Amino acid sequence: MNKKTEQIKNQEATSKKSFGQIIINNAALTALVLLMILFAIINDRFLTTNNMINILTQVSVTAIIAFGMTFVITAAQIDLSVGSILALAGMIFMALSVAGVPVFWGIIITLAIGGFIGLFSGYLITYFKLPSFIATLAMMSVARGIGLLMKGGTTICEGIQLSYFWLGQSKIGIIPLPIIILIVIFLIMDFIMTRTTFGTYNRAIGSNPEASRLAGISVNPMLLKIMAISGVCAAVAGIITASRLGVGSPVTGYMKELDAITAVILGGTAMTGGVGTIRGTFIGALVVTILTNGLTIIGVSSYWQQILLGFVLIGALALKRFQK
Repeated sequence: MNKKTEQIKNQEATSKKSFGQIIINNAALTALVLLMILFAIINDRFLTTNNMINILTQVSVTAIIAFGMTFVITAAQIDLSVGSILALAGMIFMALSVAGVPVFWGIIITLAIGGFIGLFSGYLITYFKLPSFIATLAMMSVARGIGLLMKGGTTICEGIQLSYFWLGQSKIGIIPLPIIILIVIFLIMDFIMTRTTFGTYNRAIGSNPEASRLAGISVNPMLLKIMAISGVCAAVAGIITASRLGVGSPVTGYMKELDAITAVILGGTAMTGGVGTIRGTFIGALVVTILTNGLTIIGVSSYWQQILLGFVLIGALALKRFQK
């Protein structure tokens, strides 16, 4: 009888441990569900159709930046320049509009510049052997400074072509175009990460760059491409932001690198590299955006929101110690 009782207790303990481990291993999804329930209880405006569309529109910028950041962190690197690239891309996009450049070429040129900045950071990391933290910190300052210089620290708001507002302000039915862009980029990035040799090499480099080199993977060219992807993603976010606001502002994108990194870590990507998923990052970005949206609805100041977001990042990193 005692043996049976002991077996039952052991089974219950194992079951509780397994359930707890499931919660820990799916922290982002758990947080997403709990936040939605909490804010829905606190405020009846939270689950309205308009607010859900608003959340998805807001998350488009954070998620797109975070998708690029996922590749970077999976490769055991970091990119602190994404917020500044966002601002510079928005300034360049609207400056091209004022100059009379057709919107198609405005998009292409802006994306190319974002990719070039990421590529330059990659060269600093691979060929000059600078730590990615230092290289991208420097580029964060450079990109923000160029954005401020372009118009003396003021916004570009006059003489903008109406076609330049299309990406950020148009809708397909009731769905804003930024949401459609987000879904398309998500599908592309997820396919690259999970179904291509590029994604496999990305994880291999993050796990062990020297072993990857010995296995025949061209590590430096891969890192250049990864950093370029991050720059392009930040430029896409900058185009969407400028188009939505209807102006080019050099002060947009502040702390977006924190939002992106938090989304990536919440989504299960390891800071040490080798592990990363675009799907997890998308859930992490939703958590960050829903937290901000919900706190705004209930009247919490943006200052407190920044503090809470910092603690969310600390919590996400702490949970990594318990994940299997």
